[in-house]
Parts: sequence; structure tokens; C-alpha cells
Amino acid sequence: MKFCIRWAFLLFLFGGTGVFADSPPDGMMILTKILESRQSIQRGHVEVETTYRDAVTPSIHKKWSIWFEGDTKRRSDVTRGDNTEVVCLDCYAERTELYYTTQPPPDPNGKMALVFYDGYGEPSSDMIVPNPRWFGCLPDSIQNAEFYLSPLEIYGYRLGMSVEYPKVVFDVRGNVDCWKVDWTFVFRHQGMTVNVPCTIWVDKSDESRVLRVETRFESDGILYIDGVDSETEKYKGKIWYPVKLAYRRTEDGNVTASQDTHIKVISLNEPLPENTFSPKGISFLKPGTPVSWAMERDRPVEKGELVWDGKEVTAMGTFEFEKMRRESMRFKPINMFFILLGIALILFGIGWKLWKRYDT
Repeated sequence: MKFCIRWAFLLFLFGGTGVFADSPPDGMMILTKILESRQSIQRGHVEVETTYRDAVTPSIHKKWSIWFEGDTKRRSDVTRGDNTEVVCLDCYAERTELYYTTQPPPDPNGKMALVFYDGYGEPSSDMIVPNPRWFGCLPDSIQNAEFYLSPLEIYGYRLGMSVEYPKVVFDVRGNVDCWKVDWTFVFRHQGMTVNVPCTIWVDKSDESRVLRVETRFESDGILYIDGVDSETEKYKGKIWYPVKLAYRRTEDGNVTASQDTHIKVISLNEPLPENTFSPKGISFLKPGTPVSWAMERDRPVEKGELVWDGKEVTAMGTFEFEKMRRESMRFKPINMFFILLGIALILFGIGWKLWKRYDT
């Protein structure tokens, strides 16, 4: 009996000190695994369906088809009824944005233009292209997340921006054993610098699998929590990737904004179609589409109206001249046939008259 009591005491003692229990891994190691797992996704194509609600917006439903390469080149085709809107980042040059829509123009006799912009759009506009590389890793709606929160900023301990070493404890979410990692990152936006507490839950059996991420801050005595829960699947047995995301913002426990996202992976780390990140890759962009050049950088043509000719942006006059030349070349064989036919008829007529004269 005494022997059993002694062993029970030893198990309790050493279990409490971590000799027999799993010791939590290093917090930096976990965050590094998350970062490296997502950075290993070089390119991809996903289809996304979202429903967003907040106090101002009752419901916004959107369907996206998104192609991406690294963190900068991204293109989205957004379906709105019978129309499609295309937004493409870095499709012309770095830090540029391209926009085109099949929506009919306000003027029935006009045409919708292919528009080139400097920089990237504000999150309140339709010009944002979500970054699928970081879905489920940033605590915000998919269209706002990267605009406000850089992955290297959140996991910025690597750049010396963390003000608190990540702490790790065991936890359970649903039926999954987890490591819960708490740390504070430095948030910088529009000249503002704030230390933001952050928590992330990862699968204990595979720390690159993110189950939830959240941030917290207080303002005017109200506690705000932004959190994203992920349902994930392993793509081709290699990379954990979300198929569902649930974003919620709470204010003192009350939900004030939400976004539910369903994701279908078409491909990850596989070759993308040629010209994906070029106007040439937009199948419904027709030659003759006018171009609006809303950029400070030099225009492709110094003067005159611009137009898309099917291969590049050029001057409207050049395009019209080439169009007429091609049309004339197309009809040239037909014109030549009639010319030769006319000459043959004239010669036949002359020959017939001469034959009649000498025959008599």
C-alpha cells in the first residue's frame, strides 16, 4: 500500500514538472513553422465564396476566382450577376493595378475602358484582391486582412518587432489537442504604433495547421476581439489549407461583424496558364477596348487616346490604321479577282469585234 502511494506521489510530482507530460515546444519555432508552411506556397488558383455582414452592411455575397504568385502578383475575377469584374495586381508593372468589367457602359454608344492605376485599392473599394497564401493566418476578413496586417508584422518577432516572447500552453479546440501561443506584435498603420496581443491555436500533432487566430484591443472601455476559425484539409497530402473560414468581430462579447468563407482549391504550387497576370489573359477583353491611363508613370504612347489592340496598349490612331490595313488586305484578293475579270471581258470584247470585222 505504501509502495503504491509513493508511486502515485512521484507520478503527480514529476507529471506536474513536465517529466512525464508533454513539454510545450518553443513558441518561436511554432510561428516559424506557420510562416514557412505558407511561404512554401509559391502560386495557386482558388475559388472563393463569401458572405459578409456588419452593422452598416446587412449582407454582401461575393464569388471570386483568384490566381496568385508569391505575395504581389494576384488576379481576381468577381462574378456579379451576368457580369465579371477583373482586378489584377502587378500585371503591368510592380505596384500597379488593372481593372476591367463586362458591365454595360452608362452611355449605350460607349465602351467600358481597361483602367490602369498606381498602387493598390483601399479595402473599402472593389479593387482589393485577397491574398489566398495567408487565408486563416490573419485575424480579419479576407479582403481587409493583408491591407492592415502584414504576415511579417504579425509574426514580426523575426524582425525584432515583438515586445513579448511567445508563450505556449496546452489547450483543446473541439476534439483537437492544440498548442495555444500567446504573444504581442507591433502594429503600425498611418503613423500609429500599437502593441497588439495575439493568440493562435495550432494542431498539437502538426504545428503548421492553424485552427484559430485572434487579436484583442481596448478602446473607450470596450474590448474588441477579431478572430478567424479555420476548417482545414491537407492538399495532396502536403500542405494544410483552409476550406472554410469564419471571421467574427466582437465588442464586449457581442458580434458586430462577420464573414463566412468557403474555399475550393483548384491548384497549389502547380503551373498557372500563360498570361494569367497579363491583359492578354483576359479572354473577354476585345481588341479596340479603350484604355484609361490613371498612372503617373510614362504612357506607352506619348500623345493621343489609348486602346488595347489585343497584344498591347497603343495609340487609337495606330490601331485604327492597322485595322483598316488588315481589312483592305482581307478584301484585296476579291478586288483583284474582279479587276482581272474586267480586263478579261474587255479583251474578249475587243477580240470579238476584230474577229467579226475580218470575218466579213
